[in-house]
Amino acid sequence: MPRKPYDYPEPRELVIVKIKEINPHSAITELLEYPGRTGMIHVSEVARKWVRDIRKFVKPNQINVALVLYVDEKKDFIALSLKRVSKKDKERKLQEYRLEEKAEKMLELVAEKLGITLDEAYEKIGFFLYEEFGTMYQGFLIARENPEKLVKRGLEESLAKVVHEIAEKAIEIREKEFKAELNVKSLAPDGVERIKKLLKQIEKRYGVEIKYIAAPKFMLVFYEKNPKKGEKKLETIKNFCEKEAKKLECEFSMQRVE
Repeated sequence: MPRKPYDYPEPRELVIVKIKEINPHSAITELLEYPGRTGMIHVSEVARKWVRDIRKFVKPNQINVALVLYVDEKKDFIALSLKRVSKKDKERKLQEYRLEEKAEKMLELVAEKLGITLDEAYEKIGFFLYEEFGTMYQGFLIARENPEKLVKRGLEESLAKVVHEIAEKAIEIREKEFKAELNVKSLAPDGVERIKKLLKQIEKRYGVEIKYIAAPKFMLVFYEKNPKKGEKKLETIKNFCEKEAKKLECEFSMQRVE
């Protein structure tokens, strides 16, 4: 199970919990991201309404998202709440946890390649990624595209190289669609031909698709895995079109479509 580099969670933190024991007035949970830590959910923090029977709201081994209300490290006591977690926050936290599970699987592959245990991989790499990039998964994402960033943050180059290799094989980046509406006009007798010439230049030069909407509108479409490259490509196309449109004595404007 994915774990964090700290002994205890912070108040107001969202945590993943597993119900271990149910009492008449409380539920005892295991904090999955904090190995060895348990938390208590009082019956009054289970639901946003009066609870007659706590067992109708929580079940043994049930996985849930809880909000940390109070932490007493000396007494090893953590108070939790289910009712104070919104549906949106619950979905977001569960999605984050699922990504961290994927990250842990990648970390296992890293450990296997380095010939070390998973615990050692956490100490050398996993906790580093979490502390530097917010989550392990985000760290693997960055390592996939730019492992030098890990080295600059303090990770050994040899370790960053292995993390990059594993991330590159394990993470498939989906292509993002980029669209822009083009407005092209020409009052010249051969205006249609001039417009066609400009559009063909764009398609050939940048490998994009241009669809006719209704005069004088056209839709430019292309796909790019790297969002920054996609944005830069749009800007480059726009600058090129403005220059070429002037040469062809065409009116041109371009607007990004989300």
